[in-house]
Amino acid sequence: MSSPLLLFQQARTILCLCPCCGEIVRLSDLKLRLKGEAPITWLDKYQQRLSGLEKREAHFDEIKRTLRDMAQEKGRRQARSRVRKIVESALPGCKYHPQDIKAVMHPIDYIAFCGMTEGDRIDKIVCMSIKTDDRTLMGVRKDIERTVDSECYSWNVARVLDDGTVRCARE
Repeated sequence: MSSPLLLFQQARTILCLCPCCGEIVRLSDLKLRLKGEAPITWLDKYQQRLSGLEKREAHFDEIKRTLRDMAQEKGRRQARSRVRKIVESALPGCKYHPQDIKAVMHPIDYIAFCGMTEGDRIDKIVCMSIKTDDRTLMGVRKDIERTVDSECYSWNVARVLDDGTVRCARE
C-alpha cells in the first residue's frame, strides 16, 4: 500500500478531543486553523493566477457578446435594404414591408402578412404571384383566387407528432 494512503488510513484511526466543545473527532476530520496569516504556497499562487485568468475570460466573453450583438444589429439593418431590393426587383411596385413577405413558391410565389413586422397585429394577408405563361399554374392560381373571394376556407392547426404523423386540431 502506498505511504500517503496508509498515512490517511492511520489518521482515521487516531481520535482527538476537541478543546472547544469536548467532542471526540478523528484526526482526518480536523479542520486546522492558524492564527494570523499563513505563508503563501505555490498552490495559493496557482489559484490566484487561475482566478485572474477566469476574470479575463469573463471580460473577453462580455466583449465578444457585445460585438456579436452589434454585428447582428448591423446585419439586420443591411438585410432590410437587401431584401427590399430583391423584392422590388421581383415584384416591381410592391408596397409591402420586405420582412412581411414570406416565400411559398408554389402555387403562389409570396404571401405578405401586412403589419406583422412594424405593428403588433396583422391587418391584411395578400397572396402575390409573378406572372407566368404556364396555363396549369394560372388555372390553379385562379382557383385559389375564387376560393378566397367566395370565403370557402378555414383555419386548422396541424401538429407533427414524434412518430411523424400529422394531426389536425379541427377537421
